[in-house]
Amino acid sequence: MRVLTFGWEFPPAKNGGLGVACYGLTRELLQSGVEVIFVLPKTQETRGNARFLFADHERLLKVRHTDISLKPYQQADSLIRTIIGYDKQGHPIIRSRTIIEEAHRFAHQAALIAQEEEFDVIHAHDWTSYLAGVAAKIASGKPLILHVHATSYDQAASENVDPSIFKIEQESFTFADKVVTVSGYTKNILVQKHGVPAAKVEVVHNGCDTNEPPRLPQTLTELKRQGKKIVLYHGRISIQKGVDHFIRAARRVVDVDPTVIFVVSGWGDMTNQIIEQVGAMRLSEHVRFAGALWEEERDRMYQSADLVVMPSVSEPFGLVPLEALQHGTPAIISKQSGVSEVLSHVLKVDFWDIDEMANQILSALRYPVIREQMVKEGKWQMQGMSWRFAAEKIKRLYQSLVQYVTP
Repeated sequence: MRVLTFGWEFPPAKNGGLGVACYGLTRELLQSGVEVIFVLPKTQETRGNARFLFADHERLLKVRHTDISLKPYQQADSLIRTIIGYDKQGHPIIRSRTIIEEAHRFAHQAALIAQEEEFDVIHAHDWTSYLAGVAAKIASGKPLILHVHATSYDQAASENVDPSIFKIEQESFTFADKVVTVSGYTKNILVQKHGVPAAKVEVVHNGCDTNEPPRLPQTLTELKRQGKKIVLYHGRISIQKGVDHFIRAARRVVDVDPTVIFVVSGWGDMTNQIIEQVGAMRLSEHVRFAGALWEEERDRMYQSADLVVMPSVSEPFGLVPLEALQHGTPAIISKQSGVSEVLSHVLKVDFWDIDEMANQILSALRYPVIREQMVKEGKWQMQGMSWRFAAEKIKRLYQSLVQYVTP
């Protein structure tokens, strides 16, 4: 079986959980004998053994390259600076495109690619690639799966959705033969807000890596020597992720235990707002901004923290608590998250309940036996949540849509 897959990011590009999920699923699908042709909007370094195609290849398009990463978590009118050619002096000619324009450009190239390639089924990840998947279906007549990693409602963390993104979602879902969501939480949004028939939606929870990672030199060693306890937030700093609620809970924790230090790791459009909130709440001595941490730096932070908090307002899944568990650190997670459906050995709280969030942080820090038990039981539970299990469900879905294809 051969699958034509469209995605907006892929490791080692570092933007968020979308690329991590695409990599984990692709790796395990290849291991199971599925051939994967993975199409990305621009040329980039890639990881793994899939066959990669790039929609900015010169045989398809004159655009040579984009000079910044294409981030899937931006708004429809976010600008992307693209080099479209060079003048007589060799200086680049730069045009700014919105991410919506890039999604439409990607779709145009997807139609050409679909006419050139042989494949059995189409699989498109996240809203930025939906139009590409639809274009490929129209060009080839092959069945289409749309994989929902987040919705416009998640990104807005409210009813105030981006109308351009919502329109792409709504129209694309009607073209899909099946829609995959990463949680029942997200499936409910599609059924209730987008009107997608429940029978058309399949839930395939994200997976995780279950290998035991190497122990790394700790970070924040001076704070640890002073007896400080470290509570970590890792992720985008945006309205969806609830970092403002995390900071309000921090104020209540510090009032009870001033030895606690809160670390914010990530980037996002609310960064300046959160920095100002920290100052306004007189928490500057108790909150550290670490920037966006990836790979070994991120893993060192996971291993150095005493506790991780994921306070999301609307989280389709949420890989952070699983990553933290892999490194031996327990988590508190929002009940408004997909991962809460499959991970029981964590503390769970409504994102808006600041007092309860603070109480859970204080209890977990005060009683090491609680943290040790959450890690022990959580790691055991993770063994049944690997990317291999998620890929097996996806493969069965492929087979259900394609007749007369051998496994």
